[in-house]
Amino acid sequence: MTTEASGDRVFVTGATGFIGRHLVALLLGQNYQVTALIMPHDPLAGIFPEHVQRLVGDLTNPASVSRALHEAVPDCIFHLAGLAHGQDLRQLLEINILGTQTLLESATSLSPPPRIVLPGSASEYGLLNGNIPVTETACLRPVSAYGISKAAQTLLGLSYAHRRQLPVMVGRIFNLTGPGEPTSMLCGSVAAQLAAIEVGEQPPTLGVGNLSPIRDYLDVRDVVRALWRLALHGSPGEAYNICSGEGRQIAVVVWQMLELLPRSVTLKTDPERHRPADIPYCVGNSHHLHVATGWQPEIPFEESLQRTFAWWRRARVTGLATPI
Repeated sequence: MTTEASGDRVFVTGATGFIGRHLVALLLGQNYQVTALIMPHDPLAGIFPEHVQRLVGDLTNPASVSRALHEAVPDCIFHLAGLAHGQDLRQLLEINILGTQTLLESATSLSPPPRIVLPGSASEYGLLNGNIPVTETACLRPVSAYGISKAAQTLLGLSYAHRRQLPVMVGRIFNLTGPGEPTSMLCGSVAAQLAAIEVGEQPPTLGVGNLSPIRDYLDVRDVVRALWRLALHGSPGEAYNICSGEGRQIAVVVWQMLELLPRSVTLKTDPERHRPADIPYCVGNSHHLHVATGWQPEIPFEESLQRTFAWWRRARVTGLATPI
């Protein structure tokens, strides 16, 4: 993958997901030839322009992944497919680790080997020592089943680089928001509820979980720009934090979103929204990424919240295929 947009071939798994849709939009804007790996019967398979090649594949089916890779022959792979949450460790391991191994093993047979970017997660760090923004040299101490699966995925992916089989890099993504954010994430959940309250489809009561943790939020459009910069300039075998470096208490984030709706809304604690392994503080340091790629956040957090809410307002009418 060259440092200038020149029609290089890019392969994106999880292309119809929250991050994937934004990444595909960025790559198309840079004139890359994009192939999207689509799960069978994906309801969002038709959201991309016709010039995006769509190939069907399932990470639990090695033959389908191998066929897709050998048809696309990519210069670079962004492996975004996987489970983004959950407590079923067996299922998380099957998709996030064994599915990743399926992709990487298939990629080793391509010549020349493509550059590969894996999306890591701040949940890999788990419990931090003190309230200091974490760097990539910190020990991984995940406490959730998801965090365990992502830490293992990182170790697996980087092992291919250490063995000089594939040039793999990891971008550890902290909390993110932006247009298209699903309800499984904080701001997406709040925005969807506010949109429903606005039109009278939900009482003026907002269900929330634990509001005390401090998190590091970044706009998804800044995130995909970071992943792209990693593909261009990252060093194989290394992990990079993708974060803002600024801590925000979840309670403050929720109140900022409430200000977007000009009516009174009551907060109600919902036990189902509490996570069994909720760490109190998780903020990152992105200096390593900045030095390697020149990347830094550009989109103000307030704009991210506004765009998230605006997208959910439209999505209530036009559905989840609403353009991002």
